[in-house]
Amino acid sequence: MKKIGLFLAALLFVVIVTVSPAKAAYLPEYDKYIEVSYEDARYIADALGLINIPLGEQTAQKSFEVQENAIKLIENRLGTEIDHYYIWLTVNGEPVLGIDPPLPML
Repeated sequence: MKKIGLFLAALLFVVIVTVSPAKAAYLPEYDKYIEVSYEDARYIADALGLINIPLGEQTAQKSFEVQENAIKLIENRLGTEIDHYYIWLTVNGEPVLGIDPPLPML
């Protein structure tokens, strides 16, 4: 019985040392691209507080960077990593706005 207990303790130690927790991060493979009209993109951008900011590839990149920085700030504060992806609004195939949808963390 003592040998079984020692074996299980050793096995538990090996599992704890070798198994690393899964890393959370930006998961681009889950990104969604949605083709919308310019008017719809403008309406959504305005609703998000981007009133009178021209929409285009630079706006999409900037919205991505701002949200990535916000996520990094939250992760640093909470000491955890958060899986996330983006919804990219496109007009004529060109991304004009990146939106990181909130996901409930239960």
